[in-house]
Amino acid sequence: MPSLVLENGVVFGYTDSGVVSAGGVDYTTLVIIHGHTFHSGTFQRLHAQAQANSLRIISVNRREYPGSSPYSAEELTAFIEGNDAERASLLEQQGRDLAMFLDGLIAELSIPQTGGVALIGWSMGTLFLLSLIACIETLPTATQERLRAWVHSVVMLQSPSLALGLPSPSGRLIPHTDPTIAPEARGPAFAKWVSSYFLHGDLSTHNIDHLTYNDTDPAKPSTIETLKPEDLFAMTDFAPAEKYDNIVGLPPFAGPVFSQTNKALFNSAVREAWSCTRFWNIYGSAEPWTVIYGCWFLEDQSRAMNLEITSKVIQGSNHFLVWEDPEKAINELKGCFSY
Repeated sequence: MPSLVLENGVVFGYTDSGVVSAGGVDYTTLVIIHGHTFHSGTFQRLHAQAQANSLRIISVNRREYPGSSPYSAEELTAFIEGNDAERASLLEQQGRDLAMFLDGLIAELSIPQTGGVALIGWSMGTLFLLSLIACIETLPTATQERLRAWVHSVVMLQSPSLALGLPSPSGRLIPHTDPTIAPEARGPAFAKWVSSYFLHGDLSTHNIDHLTYNDTDPAKPSTIETLKPEDLFAMTDFAPAEKYDNIVGLPPFAGPVFSQTNKALFNSAVREAWSCTRFWNIYGSAEPWTVIYGCWFLEDQSRAMNLEITSKVIQGSNHFLVWEDPEKAINELKGCFSY
């Protein structure tokens, strides 16, 4: 796995589909930030679609995941025990590190400006994507200028509400908060739940009563149930969940995460800094309720504040479109920057 070392010593491992062999430099580079437990290996099936679609696909592993730096003891303590200010500072640092990683990639891999970069946060990766977006004014001037010049699209792909800092509505559960699931069984239960096909009601209502927690399509097995053991091993790492992913995605972190969401998407200065970048909110109609609920928030809030975030619903898609139907996933993503 290739890697890039930042000036502060942080290392990020990543996967790379490679330079597009035809078409000169007129191709787009997708840079993907993965979610909870499912790391860069989740996107490997997209690589077969890259060359024919004039795309280069780079998936970075967040810290604690394969090929990337672990957190220090002090950082892990801040995740677990920090106050809101310490946690906000920690989130900002994640954004700066990822921004410097992207800036370093542009230089080291000679990523062409002509096709530019589409920056994608998948699932809980949206939280870290928004850390990057929110920190733009804290970056070195040259880095700010390069990111503004190269990044033409920001895609929040299948973003759960907890990645945005939204509190769960009363009575709404996820496997990690379900009292009927033993703590030691919640990891496997989450993997099956998050990759199932759900039978929701009328999504056009934006009414949470139309969202189900556990009513799934009996004709469609969850993605996790269809994976070969070697595929599951190549796309998951469960250890970081206990160290920090579970913590960042649960209520104790909601305040700093929600503040970050508002800064990244609805702060006028930050949006002005990204004024040449288009923002997208994409989700599937068969996803877990928390994803649809989070994406509804983005739709409703952007409409209320008259800010441009283009939303798109993929009919019939579960949370693992990138694995279940790579060709469709690529076509949906290309629609975000083929204009």
